[in-house]
Amino acid sequence: MSPKLRLKLTRFAVRRLVAAFCVLTAPLAEIPVEPAKNPFAGDAWKLPEGQPAFRAAPGADLVTNNCLLCHSADYVATQPPLTRAQWQAGVEKMRGKFGAPIKTNDVPALVDYLTTNYGKN
Repeated sequence: MSPKLRLKLTRFAVRRLVAAFCVLTAPLAEIPVEPAKNPFAGDAWKLPEGQPAFRAAPGADLVTNNCLLCHSADYVATQPPLTRAQWQAGVEKMRGKFGAPIKTNDVPALVDYLTTNYGKN
């Protein structure tokens, strides 16, 4: 291939790439900075203030320090009411299968708190 032909092909390829880039990125320039207001919404939505927390009770700090490493307080609160054996199995699963750094001595207190506050009575 001659140098002139190679230069022509290179220029042609560059022009095609630039044209394709312009065509593909043109719609991005039309994205508004602020989303349009929803005419069907009754009022503007707002995020709730503060963070969800575990119920205040003995052992809440232990659960906060161990469970919030991976879960939100809402995750625990939205579980169905579990029995003590089910909470025990869940805590052991987190320790064994998922490697949660829960001390063996802390497991009974965690299970007591979860059963009392989020379990079947």
